[in-house]
Amino acid sequence: MYGMLRYGTQPVYGFRNTPRGSPLDTFGRNVYVDTLNSAYGPGWQRENGFLTHRPTGIFCYGFYPFRPGLTGRGQAYRATVIGPGVTPDVSWEGEAPGIYDRDRDRDRNAEQSALFAGSKKCRAT
Repeated sequence: MYGMLRYGTQPVYGFRNTPRGSPLDTFGRNVYVDTLNSAYGPGWQRENGFLTHRPTGIFCYGFYPFRPGLTGRGQAYRATVIGPGVTPDVSWEGEAPGIYDRDRDRDRNAEQSALFAGSKKCRAT
C-alpha cells in the first residue's frame, strides 16, 4: 500500500513524533491501516498506524507478520487519516489484490517508482 497525503498541492507531514509514532505537532497525521476479516479477527481490525514521510507526505506500507503466523492480510483494506479540528477524515478502501501476479507486481512497482522518484524511503524493488 502506498500513497501521498496532501492538502491541495501541499504535502502533509509532521515534524516531531513519539517513539511509538504519534504526532507531537499540529501538522503530523497518522495513516491508520485496517484489514477486513484477517487473522486479527472478523470485521475491520487495526493493522497499524504510521506518519507520512517528511517533507513529501508520501507513505509506503507492507503487510508483514508482526508475530509468527499473524499477518493482517485480509479480504479488503482501508487507510484513514483523521483530520484536525473540523477538517474531515480522509479514507481509502480497496479489495485485496488476490493471488500473486508477476505482471501486476511489476506494473505497481513501476508506478510507485514514478510517483516517488528520488525517495530513499519508498523504493519499489
